[in-house]
Amino acid sequence: MNGAQQHPRNDALLAALAGYTTHVSGTLTETTRDDVCNAVTDTLAVALGALRHPAVGPAQRYARNHPLVNGATVWGTHQKTTVETAALVNGMPLRGYDYNDLYMGKKSGGHPSDIIPGLIALAEVRGVSGADLFTSIAVGYEVSMMVLDAIDIHTTRWDYPVLTAIGATCGAARLLSLTEAQTAEALAIAVISHFVTDEVESGDLNARGDLTMWKRFNGSHAVRQGLYAALLAEAGVEGAVRPFEGASGFLSKVTTSYDAIAELLERLRSRTAPSRIHDTQFKRWPVGSRGQSAIQAALQARASLAAPAQVSEIHVTCDEEVYEHLVARRADPWHPVSRETADHSLPYIVAAAVLDGTIDTESFAMERVIDPARQAFLNAKVKVQASRTLSRGASGGFLAKVEVTDDAGRTHVGEAAPPPGHARQRFTSADLDAKFAENVGPVFGAAHSAKVHEAILALADATDVRGLTALLAHEPIAVTTKVHP
Repeated sequence: MNGAQQHPRNDALLAALAGYTTHVSGTLTETTRDDVCNAVTDTLAVALGALRHPAVGPAQRYARNHPLVNGATVWGTHQKTTVETAALVNGMPLRGYDYNDLYMGKKSGGHPSDIIPGLIALAEVRGVSGADLFTSIAVGYEVSMMVLDAIDIHTTRWDYPVLTAIGATCGAARLLSLTEAQTAEALAIAVISHFVTDEVESGDLNARGDLTMWKRFNGSHAVRQGLYAALLAEAGVEGAVRPFEGASGFLSKVTTSYDAIAELLERLRSRTAPSRIHDTQFKRWPVGSRGQSAIQAALQARASLAAPAQVSEIHVTCDEEVYEHLVARRADPWHPVSRETADHSLPYIVAAAVLDGTIDTESFAMERVIDPARQAFLNAKVKVQASRTLSRGASGGFLAKVEVTDDAGRTHVGEAAPPPGHARQRFTSADLDAKFAENVGPVFGAAHSAKVHEAILALADATDVRGLTALLAHEPIAVTTKVHP
């Protein structure tokens, strides 16, 4: 700089994040390796299972604008594209059906698995080993979860990708083996260039009666930005001087406390291998986390019912947060008009579980949602009330109890309990295998689905990830029934 004085950054959070990302141990425990493998399995189950989601077509058409012979695979196609584009496009179906993992931190909640498609794309292009990919995923999760614990984005109406973009940047920096200085530049680029409001969660509907399609892109766009920032920093691009603690920096735009940041800085001093991926939760059914306990209870109640035609009344008692999110906030939860108004309606979710004996992505197909008989059943027989006696929020499992009264006056009860995937009822290997087969089998066929699953299980010891991504360049099998948005 021609002898000009270089000013110190004086941004403690930036320094701590860069130092942690660069120097934290990459020697994962066997338990953490298994947890990463489970997260990859769940992520691919959800993303591949949604390759027929209506937003996938536009995403893949966008990818055709960025062809790259030696690029990253666009899943479900034979296209190759840039890393950043693959992160956006492959991550989009992961959020298609509100079906991927969840972490509810002390201050904010989000979906750390959003980072996985982007990191797989980066690992594919750079020829990185499965072990190094696993380490980068674990680092990205750890950072995402630490910032979700420390920073409240909801009171200032930002959406969760504001924070998971930080985890994505750190995961990408680790995968690229950036220096500490380069990692700081990547973060300095990412955190001031990617703020996203919570407007996608406003509940406003478009002309089709759906929530905004951009909700399905929001998380992967954040990951795209994180990878973009890391690649820019690798090339020598510099970011803002004080991106977190400057007068207009990141921390000036969110809500947090001195004590929370002090705790975050202390956590970032650790060099012990990351392991908190273990604390994320999976979802057994394709609805948001606040509907999972209700589905479990509805299916339990239905199990002792001879036939749905015998139902006289369904009474749902749920925790207050479930009621607020899936009843009070919705325009008319007893009259859903689309897939997304149905899967965000507690009355519909419970009615569908009782009527069908299962919940899957077809539970919200348009012809089922607007079926006159189903709508009549929903309106006449489903009652919902909030309860202060049920434990509130994610830590308790977003609890709901379902009581089904039959025509003879007998009551069939589904108890309020944490659902499969919650910390108090963790997924078993059988749960994960079933979710993968149920989602990927109908899209890729059972035989090819099994090959993908085997490749995931072998990924930690693979010399690169291209054996897996080659299997993901497989077009979905044709279907004879119409797939509805």
